[in-house]
Amino acid sequence: MGQAYPLDSISQLSNRQFSIPLRTVTLLRNGAFALGATGLLLFGMTQLIATDYQAPPEALPPKVAPIHMPEVKPTVHRKEPVKKPQELPPPMQPVTVDRRVEPGDIPISFEPPVVTKRKLGPAIVSSDPLPIYKPAPSYPRRALARGIEGYVVVEFTISKNGSVKNPSVVGGYDGSGAPTDIFNSAALNAVERFKYRPLLSEGQPVEKHGVRNRITFKMAE
Repeated sequence: MGQAYPLDSISQLSNRQFSIPLRTVTLLRNGAFALGATGLLLFGMTQLIATDYQAPPEALPPKVAPIHMPEVKPTVHRKEPVKKPQELPPPMQPVTVDRRVEPGDIPISFEPPVVTKRKLGPAIVSSDPLPIYKPAPSYPRRALARGIEGYVVVEFTISKNGSVKNPSVVGGYDGSGAPTDIFNSAALNAVERFKYRPLLSEGQPVEKHGVRNRITFKMAE
């Protein structure tokens, strides 16, 4: 049969309190945390080993367009040889000058000039006409306004006193050589005022026919 315990003893056992030191509780708690962390690490390592890990594909390098370098020709600098300096000419030898002057025989007598009655030939007193006064012609307003240049050939006679007689136009032309009469009047007016030294024949003035003169009309630049 079972042993019987009095009720007072049972109540005393239930009311008794069990006490655990604080250091032991702290050690138990830290040990539980360490076991949990170790378990988690082991679980993670097993998962990494079980996973088929593949490295990421390598990135291809970027494509670079081919570079065409221009053909470079080498530059050659030629060095000219140094010229030999020109040799100086030998020094000139001093020349001795004799400064002594000996008087010579110089005639001192003078004779009067001799006058002869020789007559000069006609060729000596004959000469061609010589222009003395040739005024410039007046530029026609019409030609000046149109910017025309040219010339006129005039034929005339030189009288015995050197004036101009019977002037006439042989031909008038512009700068391009085309015939024109725009300068004729101005050329005749200028020729009529010409003055000449007349033609001399055996010392006597004579008329000169068929004299031609070119009168040029050119604008100032």
